[in-house]
Amino acid sequence: MTVATSAQLSLALPRSRRVSFGSPALPPNLLVRGDARDVLAAQAPGSLDVIYIDPPFATGRTQRGRAGAYDDRAPLGDFLPWLAERLRLAHRALADTGSLLLHLDYRAVHHARVELERIFLPARGLMVNEIVWAYSVGGKGPRAFGRKHDTILWFARSPRYAFFPDAVRVPRRPGSHMRVKLDEAGAPIQEKTDRKTGRVYRYPVAAGKVPEDVWTDIETLNRSDRERTGWPSQKPERLLTRLLGATCPPGGRVGDVFVGSGTTAVVAQRLGFGFVCGDASADAVAVAEARITRAARDSVATGPKVPDLVLATL
Repeated sequence: MTVATSAQLSLALPRSRRVSFGSPALPPNLLVRGDARDVLAAQAPGSLDVIYIDPPFATGRTQRGRAGAYDDRAPLGDFLPWLAERLRLAHRALADTGSLLLHLDYRAVHHARVELERIFLPARGLMVNEIVWAYSVGGKGPRAFGRKHDTILWFARSPRYAFFPDAVRVPRRPGSHMRVKLDEAGAPIQEKTDRKTGRVYRYPVAAGKVPEDVWTDIETLNRSDRERTGWPSQKPERLLTRLLGATCPPGGRVGDVFVGSGTTAVVAQRLGFGFVCGDASADAVAVAEARITRAARDSVATGPKVPDLVLATL
């Protein structure tokens, strides 16, 4: 776990204010309006346990929603150097046991993987997983198979990266190739026998399993979802709950410098992680602030203490 730095950073920011949730002794969380480059550069080296980056996807058009919009018109040749600069700063801010989670789609993800390998591999880092998040919501085209997945590239700062697979176990699927039986206590198990060795494998159904690297059980948000804020490209809380739950140590600190609607911040707050989040858009920061504040006050009403929120501008 790293040392919290948001309080130190906020002291250096003349344009800041604090929203109190009744626990001033706790290190505050930080929400910044500023370019991702500047927010990352302001972090102490090794100060963040997980950084989730969900940048523009190089779609070639402005992304709009009822709560705001952001520019995603940069051509790929301009987008990639812009992103690479921010990835290098993210690498610098990661703890030795930290992880970077980069969320993109088919347009730029393969180029970004090459760039991440250039940054991480020479510095003892490694690629851990290429996570495919598949969903069904969205349009289908007449001239291609429906593009129904995003990719999350998980790179670790070192081989000592934190991983908590038991925190994100999922139910076992019925109807698999394994037989379902009852064990000696009457609890259902899935059982299979290795044909070569004769060894019998038993898996308690109630214990679930650690997910593989293709995720089909988390749907993207539709227009009627209660989570919806109106910010374009908003990601579901279930997705961030799995990503952060698997990679952030207890009491750790999460970074998200394209925070958009505030999903990363809200999930980190609920899981007991600190956060440093930012966005270049004033509209995004306003949406995120309202959402974080609402979630914090709901949490305090039921008992758990919540750190204050410092809002700043770079």
